[in-house]
Order: sequence, then C-alpha cells, then structure tokens
Amino acid sequence: MHAQAAPAWEASPGGTIAWMRTTSTGNLLVCTSEGLKGIDPATGAIGWTVKELANAPESGYEEIANTPFVAVAPAAATGELMIIEPFGGSILFSSKASGIGHIASKYFLYANNAIVLVGQSADKKAVMACVDMANGKVRWTKDDAFSKLTSCTSAGKDAILLSTLFFAYKLDANTGAELWKQSPDPKFASMAGLMGALDKGGANLGGPMAQTQGAFITTPHASELCFMALQQTKQSQKTDAAGKTTTTVTYTTFLNAFKIADGSYAWAQPLQLQQQFGAIVPLKQGLLVGAGDNNRVEMLDYRSGKGLWGKNGKGITVTGPLSGAVEVDDKTLLTSGGKDGVAMLVDATGTDRWAKKVKLDGTIQRVSLLPNALLIASTEEADVVDIATGASRLGKPFKGGAGTVAATTSDLYLFNTKDRLLYRLPMSGGTATAISSTPLEFEGKENANALEVNDDGIVVSSEQNIALYGTDGSLKYKKYFPAPRESGLTRALLYANAVRAAYYTAAFGYTSAAFGAVSNSIQVTDASSAAGKDITGQVSNIYGDASVMAMDYTKQFMQRANARFKATASTSAAQYILSDAGKREFVLMRVNKKDGSLGETIMLGKDKTPVYEVDGFDNAVYLVNGAKVVGYR
Repeated sequence: MHAQAAPAWEASPGGTIAWMRTTSTGNLLVCTSEGLKGIDPATGAIGWTVKELANAPESGYEEIANTPFVAVAPAAATGELMIIEPFGGSILFSSKASGIGHIASKYFLYANNAIVLVGQSADKKAVMACVDMANGKVRWTKDDAFSKLTSCTSAGKDAILLSTLFFAYKLDANTGAELWKQSPDPKFASMAGLMGALDKGGANLGGPMAQTQGAFITTPHASELCFMALQQTKQSQKTDAAGKTTTTVTYTTFLNAFKIADGSYAWAQPLQLQQQFGAIVPLKQGLLVGAGDNNRVEMLDYRSGKGLWGKNGKGITVTGPLSGAVEVDDKTLLTSGGKDGVAMLVDATGTDRWAKKVKLDGTIQRVSLLPNALLIASTEEADVVDIATGASRLGKPFKGGAGTVAATTSDLYLFNTKDRLLYRLPMSGGTATAISSTPLEFEGKENANALEVNDDGIVVSSEQNIALYGTDGSLKYKKYFPAPRESGLTRALLYANAVRAAYYTAAFGYTSAAFGAVSNSIQVTDASSAAGKDITGQVSNIYGDASVMAMDYTKQFMQRANARFKATASTSAAQYILSDAGKREFVLMRVNKKDGSLGETIMLGKDKTPVYEVDGFDNAVYLVNGAKVVGYR
C-alpha cells in the first residue's frame, strides 16, 4: 500500500459545503450554506465571503472567458446574476442591486473600466446597461433597440464601438451619448425605422431577425477603421404543375467599412456577395472573407474594399469552406474543409505555392512554425511539410493528432498511433525516423493521446496509461492504472485537464500575433521560442494598464496568468491518474513521470461522487471531507 499524502492544510469554511471549484488562475472557491467563500490555496485561510451567494447552485457558476471574473446565480433567484472578482471577493455587478436581470450577454471593456450587459429591466423590457467595473454601479442604460448586440469593444478610453444586427454605433463610454450610427448598406439606412424595429427586443423571439447574421471586426492592421458584415436569408417557394412545392433558400452577405472617427463609409460601396456568411479573418495583408456554403475566398484591401486575390480580384477557390488562416512570412496558410481538414499555402496574389494540398483526417487545430517547415495537426492526424514545396517529411500523415506531437529546440517528436512507434524529426531538416522498435501497447484498449518531452525523456500517456522513452528510443517504463467504474469520480479530473488545455490554448492566443495566428480555432506556435515567451505585455493589451486602473485584482490576474502560462511551457513532474483501490474505494494517484512510481496517494473513500478539485498548474488537490476542505500540495 502506498503512503497516503499528508494534508498541507485543513480549512473549516463554516456551514454545509455544497460545491467547490478552482478557477483557471488558481483561485479556490467554496460555496456553503453561509455564502460563497474564497480560500487561500496556499494556506487554507478564508479570504472573503459573499453571503448573498449562500447555497448558490453549482449549475449557475460560470468562469467568464478571457476575464479574471466568475458569474454566479444566487439560490432560488430566477434570472438573477452576480459577477465576482475571485481575488478579493468584490462584487462587480449584482442584477438585484442594479434592477437588471436575465442577463443575455456581457462584455468587459477594460480600457473603459466598464461592463456592458444586455438583460431585462424590472418592467421586463429588454435593456442594455453600462456598469462601472470599479463600483458596480450603472452608468447609463439604452432601450431595447440595443437588445441584440453582436459585438462590443473599446474605442479608446472614452468611447465604445458596438453593433446590433443592422447598425454599428460609437457611443460615449461615460454618458452613453450616440456619437454616430451607421448601417453596412446605405439602402438599409433608408429603412432605418424597419431595421431599428427588428433590432428591438421583440425580434429576439424570432421572425425576420432569426434569418439574419452579423459580425463586427476591428483590427490593429487598420486601426482607424471598423468593419461590419451582415447576412440576409431569403426563402422562395415554387409550385409545379403537379402541385409539388420546392423551397429555395438564397443568402446575401454585405460587408462594409466605417471610419471610427466619424462613422463615414471608408469604401466607395459595400461589398455584396451571393453567399452564406462564413469565416472573416483580419490579416496583415487585408481582410480575408470566406463563404459558409461554397469554397470561395476573398482578400480585401482594408481601405478600399478592393479584391487582391484571383482573376480581377474576384477571389480564389479552396477545398471546402474556409475555416482559418495563418500568416507565414509573406504568405498565408489557408485551412478549409468540414470534418476533415485541408491546408494550402498562397502568396500575396492568392496563387497556390504548393503542387498538392495537405489533407488530414479531422479538423485542423494546431500549426507550428519550424525551420523551413510547418507542422500541421488536426484532431486525428499530424503532418510536417516543407514550406517551399508542401512535400511531407513524414511520407504521409501520422495518426494521433495534435496531442501526440512535442518539440524541443532541436527535435520534433511524434507518436504514431497507427504503428504505435515513436519518431524523431530533426528541426534542421531531413525525414522522420522511428526511434522505438517495438509497438507500444496500452492496456484498457486506450490509444495514446498526449506526448511531452522532459529532462528524463519522452512521456507518452493516455487517461490510465503512462510510459517513458529515452531519447535513444529505449522504453524505460510502462504503467497501467485501472480506471474506476464510477463515472462521477472522473468529473473533477477531466475538468482540471480541460482547464489546463483551454488555458494553454488561450495563453498561446495572447502571443500568437507575433507568429501570425488569426484563427480562434487554430493554436499557432513557434517551436523555437513561443513556449518561453512572457505574456505580460500581451495580456495587458487586453486587460488595460493595471497601474492606471488601480485595480489590485487585475494586477494579480496578470501575474497569475503569466506564471501559469510559463507552467504550460515546462512539464510537471507528476501526472494525476484516478484509479480503483479495491474494496469499492477510490484513489487519486500522483504518478512520477521520471520512473512511473507512485508518489503519495489521496484516498477519495467510497463516495461515488466525491467533491474534489485538481489544479494541474500548482500540483494541488483540494478535497471536501465532511465540513472541511483539505488541501494537498
């Protein structure tokens, strides 16, 4: 029997514990019958309590993406919401205190020190409100013409840009005064009354607005401009002589540019495309516009709207609808396709530079820039291709996907789940060679889904299996830990792994501008330098200047974000695996990656749904034991 871990601390938060969560920045939150409490993850000290959130349902908890904040719905309070900063427990927004409930959307504008919310007022009418981020008070409200926002962003310290389905606006951030209002198509502007009515809250119930999509884009590549796209859908029916009715659906996408200073049109006329709304990606060269229902892609000059690719600027054709793009020096890697991915490299004129496109099973989700090569990985396969020719350095794609690839400054390692061999590809060039000779067989019918390189070698793992290879391909160990049969046990561990994976992707997103990442769905890295980058600068671009804002939680958030980003660049010495301890008892194991040995274990007892959280960054585990929270580090 392996030694059980000794608790680093025990805390008695008071009352009955309902649930517990860790945030992506490591805050430990415990909800009890006394309130929502913040516990210091290092010491177990109770830092703060929000009494209004006593017995709040776990289903009403949400970590708000790309912010330091969490949203929690109070118990037995339909439609109410509170937004909390988890470092000091400050209430940024209370729907009850503000009189605004049923929050449908929320935007955090750090440059304006404001939160913009869309919800319902006390009389059940739709309302947009601007809330001061420092004190939680409502600065101003707008009527239901603003009930369907498609975008909201800062336009400097004192102004905000936002879009509804049919109009773009610039508002004074302090007073809400309308500085300008514009439609993407001048023809729409002449029907302002009708379009305004469709923008109002009543249209949320369906009708014409259900047939409309829109997008609003700002980009540092054309900082003085903003762009708005609008799709209209029309249905027509035709009945033939036999009485058979055929319904035809047609799509029209409008796109136009406005000058942020005064709202005037930047293009001579809007672009009108007979296609379904698709991917729109701002690149250094221009605005990349793809269709949702065909394979056409346009590259538009930001300041004139003129087409830059294809014959007469009418665009080019890709394989399947456009899904993303990555800039590679003066060229652009386009990814397209549906459930399977295709990649092609084009030059500044949109001309394909590769003789053959790269085709992968699964959706493309990772691109790494290597010396004179590109690693392109999907959910199911990975390939390494020569930038100049597109020729594969692997011969053909390896099975396994983005998770089974890892890099050092000198070598790329790939585990091929088809032949179950480990391969090495020198960054300097050449082809991939198998460094292991015997297929790695995992027990429990599991396939490898993770690969990492550490000081001891190359770790290959799945949910219940872990193995270590030396850099010479020798297998140092292989271990299997049987999975528990109770599905409820796996929730916290799966959640912890998902948080780490999501944070890893988000952290690289902050640095990705340096490497040309432009698609939210593709993680772009530079294998030689991205992993070690400090993201403080990139985070501050998003969250504003913390010293000017004088908000301590923003400073703490940036510090934790940077520290945890660096944690993704270095591998943890341990891997957590949940297993069956026998006699219907369950155990959380710390497996040492160096030799596969078990470190101290944490017994979860016979409870089929124990309340525990795993922080994969700090190697911490928090377990609810009766009325106490126990911390293991």
